[in-house]
Amino acid sequence: MEVVVSTHQLSWIGGTQTYILTVAEHLEQLGHAVTIYALETGQMADLARERGLRVVGSERELPESCDVVYAQEPTTALALGERYPSTPSVFALWSKENPYWVPPQLPGTIAAVMAPNDRAQARAEAFAQSTEIVRLSQPVDIRRFSPRGPLRTERPRVLLLGNYVTGERRKLFFRACADVGYECEQIGHKSNVVSLSPEAVLNDADIAVGKARVIVEAMACGRAAFVYDQSGGDGWVTPEKYPQLEADNFAGRAFPDVFDLDRLRRELREYRPEMGTVNRDLAVAHHNATRHAEELVELFQRVAPRAAPAGTPVQELARLVRLQWAANARATTLAGEAQAARDRLDELVTEHESFRGELLRTQASAQAAERRAEEAERRAEEAERLARETWERELELRGTRRYRIASVLSAPLDAARSLARRNGAKTE
Repeated sequence: MEVVVSTHQLSWIGGTQTYILTVAEHLEQLGHAVTIYALETGQMADLARERGLRVVGSERELPESCDVVYAQEPTTALALGERYPSTPSVFALWSKENPYWVPPQLPGTIAAVMAPNDRAQARAEAFAQSTEIVRLSQPVDIRRFSPRGPLRTERPRVLLLGNYVTGERRKLFFRACADVGYECEQIGHKSNVVSLSPEAVLNDADIAVGKARVIVEAMACGRAAFVYDQSGGDGWVTPEKYPQLEADNFAGRAFPDVFDLDRLRRELREYRPEMGTVNRDLAVAHHNATRHAEELVELFQRVAPRAAPAGTPVQELARLVRLQWAANARATTLAGEAQAARDRLDELVTEHESFRGELLRTQASAQAAERRAEEAERRAEEAERLARETWERELELRGTRRYRIASVLSAPLDAARSLARRNGAKTE
């Protein structure tokens, strides 16, 4: 099939943008031709091209025809509906409250709606125009987002990842982390750091904090996941809470709990490294992007049942080249991560050798000090022995007849000397 995936902006990183790249890559892996059409392009469009995807920013660059339009918002859904009047459109419903993010309520404009959670599905069921609604889960590339190492047992690193947490809620969370002794960093448009490689920054952390796709990607990376954002919080993802959290799109409003400072501190102290392994299993079982793409194709084929026009060998070669490009880009990324890991290992080895040298020097100094202390103790014992022997000899001398006679004879002389000293003092 020829699929056009459309969106208003592909300029900065966000949940919808990462979803578009994920879906486009996996549709192409199934053999379908995908063109991403965005009114605004930028960093994410460049990243998509680096992965071998076809991105266009104007209608004149679009294919002359396509089998289905997969729109992420209403502006491009209407524009492409006019360009491809006989082509069915499927609408991805991402917002549950924003009045702008609603499929066009014109008869025949939208053939089906994809709802990524129960709340979106309930909203779609309330629209004036009735269409087929397909409930799918948030997809994640479980190969790109995979565990790179174990979680720390003590003093875990916390990553607050997302574009919305700011102000008092941010201060509250950072204070709670400081109170329990956890190191915390924020990445997103509300901080000074933005990353186009969430799989890398997630694997540098032990605990990922955020909502929606952040949580799903963190789970796939085998991280402990904590649902908390500007609009509320639900705490840890666990197997028991997972069904309610997924139904709410991990938005922080699945439960009526209030996360004040005390509640945050209590919950954060419940962190366990084994949370990551459980989350990875949940992500593989319920959020595999390959299965999501297959379900989308089933939907596309229902709304566009006519046979797709036969493609030319050149088109197929172009698709294969894009896949090869994506594989090369992925290999380059992994090579960079491996080199960074080797560099860090070399640093750790150097630090270890430095520490080992310092330890050996400290041990040598301690041994020398111990030898000096032993020598001082030996000398003290020798001095004590000599003093004891001298005192014993003096006692023996005082006990002899000669000593007693000498003492009697010297007594008058001692008295005379004492008298002379007193008289001399009076004369002066």
